[in-house]
This record gives sequence, structure tokens and C-alpha cells, in this order.
Amino acid sequence: MATRTEPMRDRILAAAVTVIQTRGIVAATTKEIARTAGVSEGSLYNHFANKTALFAAALAEVTGSARTAMTGLAGSVGQNTVEENLTRLAAEMVRFYGELLPMTGPVLADPELIAWLRSDGPGKAQQEAAARSRARPRSDRTGEAPPPGAPGGPPAGPPGGPAAGPVMGHAALIGYLEAERKAGRLADGAPLPFIAAALLGGCQQHAFLTRLAGAESVAAGAGLPAAPAEFAAQLVRAVLAGHLAAP
Repeated sequence: MATRTEPMRDRILAAAVTVIQTRGIVAATTKEIARTAGVSEGSLYNHFANKTALFAAALAEVTGSARTAMTGLAGSVGQNTVEENLTRLAAEMVRFYGELLPMTGPVLADPELIAWLRSDGPGKAQQEAAARSRARPRSDRTGEAPPPGAPGGPPAGPPGGPAAGPVMGHAALIGYLEAERKAGRLADGAPLPFIAAALLGGCQQHAFLTRLAGAESVAAGAGLPAAPAEFAAQLVRAVLAGHLAAP
């Protein structure tokens, strides 16, 4: 259950994420979300226009972890090794997809939520949360979201565009790979969009199989390490094979 020391909107959001991940979007009810948050059901509508708006905000809350991971990756250009940086990202993305998948099934059949995603709804939601946090008295700012452009915060600049919405993570990963190629750490001919697709696709597949079949079946049937960190390390080695610059 959400703690009562959090601002009410944050408590409601945390409760919505918990209920949706546990029961799925279809079975999640506003009554149960309110009970988990420790508020009245009517209080939900003081912060969210309707159930769809609440579920969209919950989805944005979960996608924030992926944005934070990509921001951290962008700041690691030229540091450690490319393999180490991508392994850290891949482990985080496996966990992210594991949290996201239970929430996305019905989303794929909801035109309103699809339109929200395509218009970079999660990014806008993070920017709005950051703006609300900055507007609160400083003494009330606990766990506030970083401002746009700051590490872990939403991207700076106007939302939208071809790299917004669901494509943003893929585009951000390509941007990192391009920077590493310019730094001489990736081969000139490396197919960066396909490296990004293979890496993120592999992370999503691991989370998908684990969710549906269980960790034991992933190891025994799919021949993949069940632990996200071990899987991430081996996936990155396979994806980067032949694409690292010669020492």
C-alpha cells in the first residue's frame, strides 16, 4: 500500500501501477486503486480526468525507468567499455520490460492510449510532473522528478517528432552508438539501428518468455540465462560481435 507521507497524486499513481501490474488493466478497478492508495474513490478524479487518464499516467510512471536508463547510457560515452555500458542498460531494460508487459496488452487494442503514446504522452507526463514538483514549496519536494534535460529527467526541447513516443528509446540507443562510433570505439560499418533493435528486442523477448513461461522454462527450453544480469552480458556480446573497433 502507498505510504501516506507521499503527496496524494503520487500515492494514487503508485497504487495504480501496483494494481495494474498485479491484476492487469482490464481487471484493475478504480475502487481497488483507491483502497491501495488509502484514499476515497472520488479523490482519484481530483487528480485524473478519468480512468484512461489514470492508466496513461501509470504507464508513464513505469516508462520513466527506461528514460532514466537511457539518460545514464548517454552520459557514459567514452567511459568504461561499450560492452559494459550496454550490459548495464540491457539488464535494466529486461527489468523494465518485465514491469511494462503486464500493463501493455490491452493498450495495444486501445486507440486512445495508442494515440497518447505516439504523441509522446509519457514524456509530457514527466515534464508536467517536474513542473508540479518545482511549483511546490521546497520543503515538500521529496523524490521529485528531475527537470527536462537533467540526468534521469525527460528530454529537453519540444515534445513530439519522429523520435518521440515508443520510438524514443530506440532512437536514444542509436544516438549513444553513434557517439561511440565517432569516438572510435565501434566499427565504422556497424549497422547501428539493427544493433539497437537486436539489443532491445532481445531484452523484451527475455521478459516476455519469463512472464509467460517462467524463469525455469527460459533456462531449460529457450537456453537463456534466467538472471537478467547474466542474460544481458551474453546478449551484448552476441549483438556486438564483429562491430567493436579494433584495439
